[in-house]
Amino acid sequence: MKQELRTQYLTLKLKIGQMLARLDETEKTIVQLENDLKVANLALEEKSKLLVDVSAKAKEYEKSLKKSDKIGKLVTSKDNTEASKAELKKKLDSYIVIIDHCIEQLRKP
Repeated sequence: MKQELRTQYLTLKLKIGQMLARLDETEKTIVQLENDLKVANLALEEKSKLLVDVSAKAKEYEKSLKKSDKIGKLVTSKDNTEASKAELKKKLDSYIVIIDHCIEQLRKP
């Protein structure tokens, strides 16, 4: 009887030791996962800011593209005098520069 109780005691002590070891491992895993979560949240915050910036730039480019619709209206409303042709050429050149700038910005990663 004593031997049996001693065996049960030692078995329980061994199981408790194993459970404590698993508890330590689990706590370490929890700490690691919490750290990973913090890193992921920081990355998410950074990506969210980048998304806001890119969205703002996209709206700006969209506005620039809407300006290009005005070129057709500009062409139909001008006379055929040399002064109006020169003015039209200047405006078209400035629009081309703006469009080239927009294309360059869109190509950037």
